[in-house]
Order: sequence, then C-alpha cells, then structure tokens
Amino acid sequence: MSQYGMSDTDTDVSNFQVFGDVDLDSAAEVSLDSDAPDGQRLAGIAHDLAKAGNAQERHALLRPTLRAAGFDSLCYMRVSRIGDTINRLIYFNAFSPAGWAQRYLRERFYEIDARLAYSCRHEWPMLWDLSSIATNASQPGVGTSSGASAAAPSTQSPAATARATRLTTAAREAGMLSGVSFGLGTPDALDTCIVMFSSSQTSKARLPDMAIGHAYALAVGLHEFLTSRAPRLQRATYCTELSDIQRSILELVTLGMNDKDIAERLGTSHHNVDYYLRQLKKLYHATNRVQLAYIAGRVLGAPVTSCGANS
Repeated sequence: MSQYGMSDTDTDVSNFQVFGDVDLDSAAEVSLDSDAPDGQRLAGIAHDLAKAGNAQERHALLRPTLRAAGFDSLCYMRVSRIGDTINRLIYFNAFSPAGWAQRYLRERFYEIDARLAYSCRHEWPMLWDLSSIATNASQPGVGTSSGASAAAPSTQSPAATARATRLTTAAREAGMLSGVSFGLGTPDALDTCIVMFSSSQTSKARLPDMAIGHAYALAVGLHEFLTSRAPRLQRATYCTELSDIQRSILELVTLGMNDKDIAERLGTSHHNVDYYLRQLKKLYHATNRVQLAYIAGRVLGAPVTSCGANS
C-alpha cells in the first residue's frame, strides 16, 4: 500500500492509502466454498473475480464487462467520516486511470468531490459530469440533495473556485468526463464504500438506465470480492471488541466528562484514563476528543453531547 500523507500535523498518513493489484495478489487465498463473510459463496462477478488467479485474469474479466456497460474506468474507495470530515480513505486503484488515485489523495480532491459527499449519504445513484463533480466542501448541505444528481454551488471563494478547476481539469485529462457513483454500506458504522464509474462521454444525460443497472451490479460484485479478499481495506470498530473499561470510558466521553471526572467515576487514575483514551483514538482513527465522542455515539449508539477541553 502506498501512503499519501496530508500536511496537517494531526492527520495520520496511514489513513490515506492506495491499494493495488500487487497488494491484492499478495493477500491470503480465500476458499471459494466459504468466501463470503456469512459463509455463503460469492455470486456473479464477485465469484468470478475470486476464481481469477492473478491481476491479469481479473482485468481480462472485468474490463470488457466494464466497457460493455458503457464505461472506461472505475474508482473504488472505502471512506471513513467523522461528521462531514473524511479522516480515512483507502483507494483500490486497479481499474482507475493511471496516476489518478495518487493525485486524488495528494491534492485532497476527496474534500470537494460532490460524488463522494453525495454517495456517503445516499444509496441512490448519482449521475455526474464535469459540471457537477466539484463543490465547496465548506458549504452546508454538500451532497445532501435527494435527487440523483448534484450541482455545484453558484458562489465560491476564489481559492475554492481554483481548487474546483484543478479537480475538473484533472478529471478531463484522465478521460473521466461523466458517469455514475454509488454508495455501498458496510458493517462499520463509520465507513462507506464508494464506487465511481467514468466514461469519456461528455454528458451524463447519455447514460441509459440499463448502463446504470449494469454498473450497480459490477459495483456490488467488486465490493463483495474486495470485502472477502482484501481485509486490509477494513478496520475493526465493533464495540464487542472493547474491554469493559474501554467501553465505559467511551460512554463517559459522550457525556462530556473530562479525564479527571472519568477517573473518579471509574475508580482509576488520571494516567490510566489518558492511556486508554490514546488507545481508543488510535483504534478509531480519531485525532481529538470531539471526534472520539462522535465515533462513540455512532459505535455505541449513545447520544453525542459537547465534550470537555482535553484531547
């Protein structure tokens, strides 16, 4: 996996990675008789991808199918969000234009990509073209439209406009002019998998319903295959994996209690609480206490309230 570190000092560079064919081929083999998480066989193209012996066979299988559906490439990402902030993104780039994944992470295009914002919130497909993929990430309600497409806001700051122009220019240079994006759920309460299909057609209006249906089937098949074959794309965030004291600390963090109050409530030391909080931040890829409280609310189902100043 290649890491693409961000400039912020509180961002873990390991949270932004590109995952490719080499990593996939080095993964442990999976039995085709029990290759799905629930013990059932993978269906359709997911099973065919699992049967493929190497990257060359996978490309020979999926690329003609992709072209037959009317698309030239696809991008697959597993995204973790805390509120509207993306704090982890693992990008599988085997079927993306050369160099696109690296540039996407390096220039933080994920922060302004309307396709990603929309598909993190909605299961309905989003049809897109270059006029609709870039938006101001700081504008409220980005990607919350209930329709099947999203449009860029009418007003942006000069810096935001320049950044949006870089995204659309990069997409045009990569031959990604229109397409459809899907959000796929995961067992992780914080994660969504995004699959973006791209075409050299200039207008999203030319995408027939049949092409969208074929793209969705491919998205689900690839998603099932990667879920089975690439465990490094995933992370464990289930509350059942927490110790009793970790769970208790998480619950108290959501109530806004500081380290001293938590220590008194649990009958332990301030230093122990600090140690467990650092463990929990690392486990959930949180950079501060506010983010940890948000994650705790999602994972434990507890209400999230304002937090103390410690982080």
